[in-house]
Amino acid sequence: MGEIKKRILLFGGGNQVHYTLDIIQNENKYDVVGIIDSVHEIGADRYGYKVLGRQENLIDIVEKYKIDAGIITIGDNWSRFKVHQSITEQMPSFEFVNAIHPSVVVGKNVQLGFGVVMMAGVIVNPLSKIGNFTFFATGCQIEHDCIIEDYASVSAGSVMGGYVNIGRFSAVTLGVTILDRLKIGENSVIGSGSLVLKDIPDNVLAYGNPINKIRARAIGEKFLK
Repeated sequence: MGEIKKRILLFGGGNQVHYTLDIIQNENKYDVVGIIDSVHEIGADRYGYKVLGRQENLIDIVEKYKIDAGIITIGDNWSRFKVHQSITEQMPSFEFVNAIHPSVVVGKNVQLGFGVVMMAGVIVNPLSKIGNFTFFATGCQIEHDCIIEDYASVSAGSVMGGYVNIGRFSAVTLGVTILDRLKIGENSVIGSGSLVLKDIPDNVLAYGNPINKIRARAIGEKFLK
């Protein structure tokens, strides 16, 4: 008899739920019971799974459907934080699991947080530290001894050298190259195709080849529209 799979909820019914489902189905570790979403109608079908209800009704939904754990399937970093905050206010001990595509390469002695989503082809090299509720898109490369802090994200095709530190809530977008031993501050966004040759402070939008600060960013400002 096979191992009993954990019954999980997905929080967020937008674009990110589509490819997170693909990861989960490829992993074959969890039984997705349904989706919690604030936009789509309750009962609506999202990629083959039903919207079961709203976040504010989480306790009842967990009890009704015998839920063991969940994954937040939201692309925007600050929004992911707010949803996590709401869930833990209702259920402080609620468990979050990871969705790691089978093709992902994770090196030795990597510290991996919870609520992490990694798409196909991601490489995380030895001694890196991966924070909670972080997101890594297709084929990005995290070199040795990097630190990716909670709620940060790295988009498809981005590459960073060793000992890079990405701060909380920050987003490295498509096709960025970050040289080794650099730091990206908190709540900053690195624009697509940038070449990062210097540290980037907190709360800025920066891009270019080589990179330059473009403007300040507010706390909680979305980078995904």
